[in-house]
Amino acid sequence: MTSVEENPFAALLQEGANDDGVSHKLVEEVLLFTLNKASTSAALCLADVVVDTSEETLSEDLVAHALFERLMLAETSQYAGGNSSAEAIELRAMCYLRGAFARCERIQAERKTDCSKVLALILNNASTCMRQPDLFAPQSFGAQWMEMFEQADEHDTSTQEFLIRVACKVMEEVDPIEALGALKAIFYPVLTDLQKVIAKENLITMKKNAFWILGFFVRDKRAAVLGELLIDFTTPNPKAKGGEYMDTLLGSLLCISILPKTQTAKYEFFQELSLNQTDPALWALLSHHQQSIFLLVKQLLVLSPETKKKTLQWLANCLDANVSRGHLWSNININLNQTVHSTASDAFMTSLSAVLARLCAPLCLPSLKVLLVDPTYCAVPDKDRQAKSVSMLKAHDETCLLTSEDGEERLTAEKYNFVTEIFYMTHKCFELANRPCIERLVRVMRELQNTQTAYGEVLNSDPNNELTKNLYRMIIEQMQEVLCIKNTLSEPTNDTFLLKFFEASAVWLTEIAMLPRETYEQCVDKRDFSPQIFRNLELLSDTPPFVAPYLQSVPESIIDNISAYLNFCRRLNGDQYIHIYFSAHDAFFKMILLFMGSSVLVKNPHLRAKLAEALEFLLPTQIMGSNRQTFATHVFDSHTDRFKVVRSLLNVFVSIEMTGQSVQFEQKFNYRRPMYAIMEFLWTKPEHVQCFRDLATEAEQNMEAIEPPIFLRFINLLINDAIFLLDDSLSNLEQIKQLQQAQENGEWNSLSHNERQQQVSNLQHLGMLARFDNLIAKDTINLLKLLTTEIKSIFCHNSMVDRMAAMLNYFLLNLVGPKKERFKVKNKKEFDFDPAQTVLEISHIYINLSSDDSFCLAVSQDGRSYSEQLFSYAENILIRIGGGQLIGEVSELAVKVARLGAQYKEEQELLADAPEEYLDPIISTLMTDPVVLPSSKVTVDRSTIARHLLSDQTDPFNREPLTMDKVKSNEALKQEIESWIEGKREAARSKS
Repeated sequence: MTSVEENPFAALLQEGANDDGVSHKLVEEVLLFTLNKASTSAALCLADVVVDTSEETLSEDLVAHALFERLMLAETSQYAGGNSSAEAIELRAMCYLRGAFARCERIQAERKTDCSKVLALILNNASTCMRQPDLFAPQSFGAQWMEMFEQADEHDTSTQEFLIRVACKVMEEVDPIEALGALKAIFYPVLTDLQKVIAKENLITMKKNAFWILGFFVRDKRAAVLGELLIDFTTPNPKAKGGEYMDTLLGSLLCISILPKTQTAKYEFFQELSLNQTDPALWALLSHHQQSIFLLVKQLLVLSPETKKKTLQWLANCLDANVSRGHLWSNININLNQTVHSTASDAFMTSLSAVLARLCAPLCLPSLKVLLVDPTYCAVPDKDRQAKSVSMLKAHDETCLLTSEDGEERLTAEKYNFVTEIFYMTHKCFELANRPCIERLVRVMRELQNTQTAYGEVLNSDPNNELTKNLYRMIIEQMQEVLCIKNTLSEPTNDTFLLKFFEASAVWLTEIAMLPRETYEQCVDKRDFSPQIFRNLELLSDTPPFVAPYLQSVPESIIDNISAYLNFCRRLNGDQYIHIYFSAHDAFFKMILLFMGSSVLVKNPHLRAKLAEALEFLLPTQIMGSNRQTFATHVFDSHTDRFKVVRSLLNVFVSIEMTGQSVQFEQKFNYRRPMYAIMEFLWTKPEHVQCFRDLATEAEQNMEAIEPPIFLRFINLLINDAIFLLDDSLSNLEQIKQLQQAQENGEWNSLSHNERQQQVSNLQHLGMLARFDNLIAKDTINLLKLLTTEIKSIFCHNSMVDRMAAMLNYFLLNLVGPKKERFKVKNKKEFDFDPAQTVLEISHIYINLSSDDSFCLAVSQDGRSYSEQLFSYAENILIRIGGGQLIGEVSELAVKVARLGAQYKEEQELLADAPEEYLDPIISTLMTDPVVLPSSKVTVDRSTIARHLLSDQTDPFNREPLTMDKVKSNEALKQEIESWIEGKREAARSKS
């Protein structure tokens, strides 16, 4: 036995006898060293380093000193016996302590032995290593942890437990800020190395162990500090640009996708030539990768209030830094945008969108927690964000469904829950991620089409030309880009999450718009405006009886996103989920009906028009220009609110024309195209045809209402559109014919190269305009044909009949008359010009309205286009185009029109010398129902002013506001005119 003077550790031996101490045998089994030279165990013998003792129980202090000495050994093999294990001679301190921890836990579990004192010593020393790594230089504890993480598997829980207990010990021993700093000093290098590895991977080479390693930081709430460390590591500085988020650890994971990591990188996948190609294996990899990121982010959100707050802040700051992706110019000029690294790539943003959509799963059916989303979130000003738990930046600046007065303070809730935060963030992310990608896809597909056309032309003339090879290369590259974007956006798992999220959003929109007034008043008292329960109220009118003021805080982008998603589905064959997911049909249908037709709920007519396009997606028929297959749905046949669809459609059709809600000409017709398709489909359903009839009846009963009836305004616009489109088309076709003839006659040969290019460009431009006009005109005329089969009297009303007759006469004359050759262009199909079909449709409209005498009279009185030969021309053409069955009815119409015309002419000659005051001042015809305009005091015929007010609600003589109910009948003048007419007739009868 060594004396105290010779070895200071000897004094500690005496303490071992006075307290419980630690079993020497346990030390040998767990710490793998002994202080007994005579021991036969496989442990290291540290008797010479510490003290030599054969005591069975050692004091805690002695074991502590011995353990510390063991950790400080620079070389262990000299203390090893012949049978010492690799674990016993382990030099790396943290690996050694982790092994000791695992052995301690095993012994405790198997033998129920109390190992708490040894365990405490292990953790104390591990904590010392973490806080004072310099003591153990040149060891790298970061590298040791990394190795332990990599070697652990799902059956090995001790590495995770060891990490948690060590982190907790560090937190116990020093203040939180110092503890976090110590942990960061060890783990930041680990995470840096991991990020470097991830940055080199792609979707195929990405190893799952990266997520496994990151999982150690977020798996256990006891050591939430590790999650905080992770989110701090992956957070760039607060003023970071959008692109800088890609350079973070989480960003490097989000960048791994089917799309290139950066906007300027090359596309890696789909190098084969096939436009309908999908790759289920790639989809599986993408889905698995995005699911792994989602689980990581979800763990950060549930780990602790601090990690939740920091993670939400990361998401909010990232969205704010990338807000310029939503601006139109960034979708077009993406390369310029990326040179300054100002926004994140499509790969990063679409992955983030996929992660957020997964986080929203509890908001969707069946749990429908979306009903806890508060619609006033975007009303919170910046100064109140922190107090009300609002993470998103600049939410206050969102464009909302209804506008608020300048300076008006909008309603806000007391506080906002997590469900509300994640709902708005997911919508914002879809707006900044998926929508720009969809727009880019459409643009690249258009470019690809143009390149293919150019390639086809060049290939025929000179297949070995350098230009031909370049164009082929461009086709390959553009095709690859199309396939990569398409496959990223239509990955089935993510598509299902998005579909369910948008269904939930549609339910939420409907619920907040239809909230009863009494419920809203309770919400004001509670300062919580979320709908809470699913009421599913029926749509009883165009607009709900009560419109809650909080619609001034609901962003337009929510409706815009739903429309963009449905319209994207039409462009792909990737609509397999919405096909079978019937509850989504109901939710979308009801939301669209409610918002599409009501300017009281949605101020922006563009947005309501987009909803009409989204409604077209739900048609159970093939859609023109769409890859969507025929669609199984029951909404138009059995949905309880289906009878609102016709009125809602007419409302939006009219609203995109009305003063103050006007939209650009070409855009207006693009918006109307899907509306025509829906109406054409509805005409195949008797109950929807009845809705059209009811609206026509309602219009006839209210022709002089303050606001013209919706159906009257609708048919007025239809006639306006038809006149404009066919006129514009014929004008363009005439110019195209002239250019084609000049080209054929060799007139272009004398032109310079630039002038010739200009003529080619003019021809292409006119062709594009003519095609556009013809497509929409075809739909407009077809709809007029359908409407006039069932509804006649309103088209023959005195305010409408002259325009209807003049329009039909003008187009029939141009298409069948002597001047029809002016429009005979080459390649009519190229311009979608089908004069034969148009003549047939126009003939049907004539026949549909021929039973009404006022219509036939109006046809005969059109001095611009009508002549007695008009219908003879038509009959000649009908024979040639297969319309022979209509000739009999057209002949009867011609006879009737001529007879009524002759009678009217006779009468007009009789009344030719009418006094000036009996004539309408606008169209100079004899008035039959004179009325006085209130502000200008001018007397005009009732039918003239009614027609004028359909498109311009002002007095034509002084531009003062005017509605039909304000005009006053001039009974005295009416009787005077009637007496004068009767006198003339009497005189004529006496004469004859």
